[in-house]
Amino acid sequence: MINFIERIKSYSPKKEMADMAMRAWKSAHEEMYADFCKRMDAVAKGDVSVLMDMYLMMQKCTPPEALMMYDWLSNLANGKDIQNIANQQWASQYTETIAQCITNKRLWIGVSIKMGTIELLTSPKSGLLMVHSETPIEIWNRLPQELRSYLIGQLDMFMRNSKGCYLLSKLERKMVYQFLTYISQIVFLSHTVFIGGFMANLYDRVMEKKEDLAYCMYYFVVFDHGLSRMAKLLNRLLNSEEVDHGDMLLVKSCVTLLVNGSIEMGTETKADWENTAERCTSEIWKEVMFALRKVKGRRGNRKVIQSLDDILLGDKERIKQGILLFLKENTEDISLAYLLKSLVKSGKIKASKRYMTFHRAIEQFSQRHYGHDIPQKRYGEIKELILNSPQRGSSYTKAKRMIDQWTDYFINNG
Repeated sequence: MINFIERIKSYSPKKEMADMAMRAWKSAHEEMYADFCKRMDAVAKGDVSVLMDMYLMMQKCTPPEALMMYDWLSNLANGKDIQNIANQQWASQYTETIAQCITNKRLWIGVSIKMGTIELLTSPKSGLLMVHSETPIEIWNRLPQELRSYLIGQLDMFMRNSKGCYLLSKLERKMVYQFLTYISQIVFLSHTVFIGGFMANLYDRVMEKKEDLAYCMYYFVVFDHGLSRMAKLLNRLLNSEEVDHGDMLLVKSCVTLLVNGSIEMGTETKADWENTAERCTSEIWKEVMFALRKVKGRRGNRKVIQSLDDILLGDKERIKQGILLFLKENTEDISLAYLLKSLVKSGKIKASKRYMTFHRAIEQFSQRHYGHDIPQKRYGEIKELILNSPQRGSSYTKAKRMIDQWTDYFINNG
């Protein structure tokens, strides 16, 4: 794979640009995305082929060092080749970093998603994904009571079937529970240090190889309420299948992760999740509501990222040809205010569309940067202005002439 980590050091990608690119891709691949959504819906009927395709793609993005670690853990669990395992760096070059973080509770591991670097820090640092280790007792006590009870029951059943384990005292059994949580923390920290490499490989598949499945997944999650749709999918599975206690706990854990992840990314709001929960079973409803109590909503206005295809009404290809002609003849930043006014007057864009949404779409479409302060202010001045009043100066005359000319153009060519 192309080493995107090396390339990213001299390139500053913006999520806004990536979102716009995804919007443009979706407009050009409507049928392909619709097929992806049908395959996602088919999961509820037992067709998991799309999940297998996603799993295989993610496996290809997983760094070789991480795959080696998984083999190490598998061999350890199965008691294979213990001597060789002891001599391996089970987390590659990050083994010592993880060991220091586990043994020194004051230390944090900082992961730069952008640069793919790993730092060992004494306190959290902004701009990095920060994780740190906890003691086995802290980890165990933080688990939900229902999950602890289930794990205890399963472990006790396992130990009763294992020779000699039934002789363990209550304290010794508790130590076993805590030891397993300690192992889980090692696995968690090991996953964390490989996130940078995984994301670099995933970016390569999206930006360099332009893999359709990666585009579909991105659009599904970021723009199409994919995470709440997955919760509804889990709800349908619960209604159609016989599930035991362990299955139910797994579903609840998944729902909690979906709620937390979607609100953190800003792809869903609390209101969105409340509406989703109302259509689900009582078990899913309770899990969603409990998760919402613990998360903070994202405040402030959200940037609306849309492509021209998303906001244009009518014959989009002909309208875009007209826009290119307009931009060729009118190169000043302020002219974008007149372009938007013309498109609104001609009914090619809704009057409610915000200027900056239009501005970002034009920049992506034209692959040119325009200053936004002057045209945004000018559009605010002319948005509600009826351009039929008496003469107000040369600037007003020029604006009215340009808007009238291009309004007629878009009426006749869109």
